Amino acid sequence: MSDASAIDARSATIDDLAPRLAAGEISAEALLDACLDAIAAHDRAGAGLGAITRLNPGAHAAARALDEERARTGPRGALHGVPVVLKDNIDLAGLPTTSGCRAMATAVPAGDAGVTRRLIAAGAVIVAKTNLSEFSFEIRSRSSIGGDVLNPFDRQVTAGGSSGGAAAAVAAGFALAGIGTDTGGSIRVPAAFNGLVGLRPTHGLVDLSGVAPLAPATDTVGPLARCVADAGRLIDVMAGATHGPGLAAAGDGEGGLRGARIGVLRAAFGGEDAIVTAMERALAMMSDAGAEVIDPVRPPEGPAPGAGDHVVDFAFGPAFDAYLATNFPGGGAPASLAEIVASGAYLPDYREVLARRLAVKTLETDTYRAILAAHDRLRSALEDLFVRHGLDAIVYPTSATIPTSLENPAGGWAPELAACSGWPAITLPVGQAPGGVPIGLELMGRAHAEATLLRLAAALEALIGRRFIPELG
Repeated sequence: MSDASAIDARSATIDDLAPRLAAGEISAEALLDACLDAIAAHDRAGAGLGAITRLNPGAHAAARALDEERARTGPRGALHGVPVVLKDNIDLAGLPTTSGCRAMATAVPAGDAGVTRRLIAAGAVIVAKTNLSEFSFEIRSRSSIGGDVLNPFDRQVTAGGSSGGAAAAVAAGFALAGIGTDTGGSIRVPAAFNGLVGLRPTHGLVDLSGVAPLAPATDTVGPLARCVADAGRLIDVMAGATHGPGLAAAGDGEGGLRGARIGVLRAAFGGEDAIVTAMERALAMMSDAGAEVIDPVRPPEGPAPGAGDHVVDFAFGPAFDAYLATNFPGGGAPASLAEIVASGAYLPDYREVLARRLAVKTLETDTYRAILAAHDRLRSALEDLFVRHGLDAIVYPTSATIPTSLENPAGGWAPELAACSGWPAITLPVGQAPGGVPIGLELMGRAHAEATLLRLAAALEALIGRRFIPELG
């Protein structure tokens, strides 16, 4: 039986270690200890990454029980003994769900989120809750609970947001996978900045019960992982019977690009040389592997996705008030968003935006209906684009810029395409900027095309031929 020192929790994937866990070559408890050692070294000591808000005190007992269960009856499921972190807006029984806000520090939910129950039922060990952009508001990760999440590839810049803590944690070896939320790009952007695969599933595919809302019409929950196969394994567990088995198998990459039709959304590329170079190299690889690359395809006409009145501004206040009223029956949570604002126990940066969002009391407004109607028009325009060109996916950089500080990078509008349409998108790393921060490529498909996206991404990943691992010292 291996001990923690013999396990490289920073580079291994679930796909690497699951067979060894199943065979008893390594124990869930030793793998957990390897992750906790990494947290102690790189998140708790010195200039830590700021990725972890709270360790799960029940993790050791859960890992030990899983080792005993495996010895008796074999693996429980696809994640038996796999260490996973949860963004701190997803419920784990017995721990507060803070959304990064000091006013929520004692907000203990009634039980596990729906997605947490699925993970635990499949054998996952929940290591910790992770830092985030407070209330999931931005594409940096800064909160009044945990401060900034630093990028493990370059600690002078942000890990991205709003699921930055989960992304940094997986990149740094604090867990083999993370679970985040994505309303406008909050899984995909930090996954890109941390050299990970991030999957935003089709809206409604994964249960959102026990997940703090930002804008229910576009909120999703999905995986951050080190490889496409791991993302497929995780989404299989998270979605469960909603889609049936088989998404993980779609990610094996064998012949995945041959005959595929992929449209290039060149209007979203931006002007950063490192990003454009990485994208051109990836497009050439896809073409050489047998994909038909249609370059360029025109984006839908009209305002850029997410421009003008944004759904979050009109949905967050009513949605978060309803969440506070129903998700914490034992007390410990503020009664309302107004109480949070009155307390002053939140990130001062958000004083104005919270006041503005607090002023919206109902979703039954003409403005909110107009926003949803604009989302419908975008979805129809994208459907026309896919049909006109016979596309399997469209491709663009996950972020049009590389972060240069701890502030919000101007990442561009492309991630909002999936958010506003409700369609799935996956990002995977295809290069690195001169300062070391990884560069992500995003593939977006039609509703419920996760299997197609996983297959295409796995094939490109095999061509890229490397994992992106930070040097932590």
